[in-house]
Amino acid sequence: MSTTLVLIISAASLAILHTLLPDHELPLAMIGRARNWSVKKMAGVTLIAGIIHISISMVIGIIAIAVSSILAQRIALTAHRISGIFLIGFGLTYSILAWRRKQGHTHSHGGHEHPHFHEDHDAHPHEHHLSNSEIRTESEGENFISKGTWVVAVVGIAPCFTLIPVLIDAMWFGTTTVVLVMFVYAVSTIGSMVVLTSIALKTITFLTRLEKIERHIEILAGMVILAVGLYVVLPEILFPAHRHI
Repeated sequence: MSTTLVLIISAASLAILHTLLPDHELPLAMIGRARNWSVKKMAGVTLIAGIIHISISMVIGIIAIAVSSILAQRIALTAHRISGIFLIGFGLTYSILAWRRKQGHTHSHGGHEHPHFHEDHDAHPHEHHLSNSEIRTESEGENFISKGTWVVAVVGIAPCFTLIPVLIDAMWFGTTTVVLVMFVYAVSTIGSMVVLTSIALKTITFLTRLEKIERHIEILAGMVILAVGLYVVLPEILFPAHRHI
């Protein structure tokens, strides 16, 4: 077995393994569940996130080859921390705005909840009459929630640490090997993200199909995204020597 083939297999294996980390699929899947996206739409959104994710990873990988692997690792670590902080902020804000919307609905109906479920929140506007307080809550939160897909960018900016050592090994065997490793890593990463996020969406939809859970799904989505952000950030704070895969 040639060295190039070993590196290609290693790149594919590492790419698939690193996408199993929850920060790659859970935030996207929870937003998809909260917005009632179809699997097709979920796959399309994840594809965009994957392209952003792998593009940033490749830029950092090239920096490792051309300049310094230590500098590349520092850049990757910084980007990873920023992604975690953004996930915390997004999840917290998403939950609070969803809760305020929920309160507005409850108060406007005299203290009685009337859940309204749509196939896709982005495609079906609210049609019933809203009170003044509810309109204010909607105006403050609806744009943020309806544009919640910018979590795609947050997921995308967290680079892959595992690409750096593979590229450094590949550079000793020529440009062709480097290009092949990057291509295989990119396809494996994006493909795995699309598949895993689609599976996660179907699983989460099944687990949250009960009405009592579904009526609070946006709040739950925000809390899960917040938890993923803490998963990314806290190890770096509590254990400075820790590195994510």
